[in-house]
Amino acid sequence: MSKREKIGIIFTLGCFLIFFYVLFSIPHILFRKVPPIYKIHENQNLRIQNKNQETVNTVLEVNGISYYSEISSPTTVYDFMEKLQEEGKITFEGKTYPEMGIFIEEINGAKGTGDKYWIYYVNGKEADVGISNYKINTGDVVSWKYE
Repeated sequence: MSKREKIGIIFTLGCFLIFFYVLFSIPHILFRKVPPIYKIHENQNLRIQNKNQETVNTVLEVNGISYYSEISSPTTVYDFMEKLQEEGKITFEGKTYPEMGIFIEEINGAKGTGDKYWIYYVNGKEADVGISNYKINTGDVVSWKYE
């Protein structure tokens, strides 16, 4: 067998190995199940376990980043945010308007502009009450989006 034939056989085997590696590894990479950031345990006392396996009961999401803490139920969104701020997890600033309550102007250094404001959702639904009046319970997920 000539040197040229040996190189051809080695090259062909190498191509087959690469083909089978891609065939069997790429689907596992592309379609693997990604663990959730937090999971809700089904029982009487709704509990949430975060990605660090710490058990908490309420989540605050700011532009997709999750912050966890315990609350006594029911409490206002504002009180929950104050608790997270005291724990050093978030920063925020707001302004109080008569008859409307507190309007959040800045979260974690991002200020509202003339075009965008901080809007909050509870369990995926846009809130229609100010944060100082909206009562949340254990297990609720409060999401802030800059829209």
